[in-house]
Amino acid sequence: MRRIIYLFGFILCLQLTNVSTTFAQTAFEAVLGEQLDQYKDVVVAKVTTVDTFVLDDGKRVRMIGIKAPDLPKKVQAEREVAGEMGFVMRRQDDEEVDPTTNIEQEAFDFVRELLEGKHVRLEFDHERKSEDLKTLAYVYLLKDDTFVNAEIIKQGYASLSIRPPNTKYEDTLREAYQEARQERRGLQGQ
Repeated sequence: MRRIIYLFGFILCLQLTNVSTTFAQTAFEAVLGEQLDQYKDVVVAKVTTVDTFVLDDGKRVRMIGIKAPDLPKKVQAEREVAGEMGFVMRRQDDEEVDPTTNIEQEAFDFVRELLEGKHVRLEFDHERKSEDLKTLAYVYLLKDDTFVNAEIIKQGYASLSIRPPNTKYEDTLREAYQEARQERRGLQGQ
C-alpha cells in the first residue's frame, strides 16, 4: 500500500512538472501489476460464508457478483458461542448426506469443499474493497480454471448480486443464474 501512495505522489509530481503522461502511466501500471501478481496463486485457508473466505495470509475476500444465503443455524449458534475466529465446523467425507440438511448448509458445505485448502487465482474489478473492507474478487481454481463465482451460482447455492461498477463478468454470472433457474437448482428451485 505504501508503494502505491508513493507512486501516486510520484505521478502527481511528474504531472506538475509536465513530464510525459505516458511515462507516469507506465510507471503506475508496472507497480500495480507487480502488486496484482501476488494474487495469481494464493491458498484459501478457511471459508467463512458461501461468498466469503480467508486466505492463508489472513486477508478476507468476498466474491463479486454473488449473494450468499444466511449461515446455517448450526453455524450461527457455534459462532455466537465461540466467536468468529474460534468457529470450526468439520465434515467427514465418509458420512452420508443427511436428507434433512437445509439448503444453507448444503451451500456452505459445497463452497468449503470447493475452496478450502485449494490454490486459487484472484481477479479484480473496479472496486477492490467492500464497505466492510474485505477484498472483492473473482475467484478461479488453479487446478482446472473453474470460475468459482459462476459455479456457486450455477449450482443454485447463491443468488446473483451485480453491483456497478463491478460488472466485468456480469454476462457470465447472469448465464449461470439463468441455468440454475431453468434447472431449478438449490435456492432457485425453492
